[in-house]
Amino acid sequence: MTLITELLQKCSSPAPAPGKEWEEYLQIRGLVEKIRKKQRGLSIVFDGKREDYFPELMKWAAENGASTEGFEVVEFPEEGFGLKATRDIKAEELFLWIPRKLLMTVESAKNSVLGLLPDRILQAMGNIALAFHLLCERANPSSFWMPYIKTLPTEYDTPLYFEEEEVQYLQSTQAIHDIFSQYKNTARQYAYFYKFIQPLSAVLKSHVIYDLVYF
Repeated sequence: MTLITELLQKCSSPAPAPGKEWEEYLQIRGLVEKIRKKQRGLSIVFDGKREDYFPELMKWAAENGASTEGFEVVEFPEEGFGLKATRDIKAEELFLWIPRKLLMTVESAKNSVLGLLPDRILQAMGNIALAFHLLCERANPSSFWMPYIKTLPTEYDTPLYFEEEEVQYLQSTQAIHDIFSQYKNTARQYAYFYKFIQPLSAVLKSHVIYDLVYF
């Protein structure tokens, strides 16, 4: 908890003086990496690759009223996984539909254990509510959404996942200030909600892991 408190204090401090942003970024990143190291091995890991679970996902979707014909899930060389048509699709033809009950939404989060949490920030920030909703369901082997959760990627190609050296290359670009701000805000949100959740939710307290909350 000491590292979390230190991280929250660091991320809640005023913006650094001009020219000091990189120094602050390294300090915050150092704390985050220490936390990630301590949490290594705590997250639930699914066997195999995410694509191994695509058949289960499609079966689950079909059983719950989604369309699953006329296309298939394939991996494209540059774009990654996506849908590929297996037949001709006419202009304006409705070929894909997903019932709302299959979606993980702010509404479904509020109807879960999260709806009982007395925190106004959690209630007001939909992205945070969804992140913790996903954590709760991911920790539940019998979750209705488990066939979907198993197919989610484990990382994304965004600055939040860049190595320190990659961020350093961007220091002379206009994007660097947004990267610093995003990293600091993400770390602050995590530290705040980690401290908030710990005494309240037995389901969440052992699964509020940095890599899972912001994957």
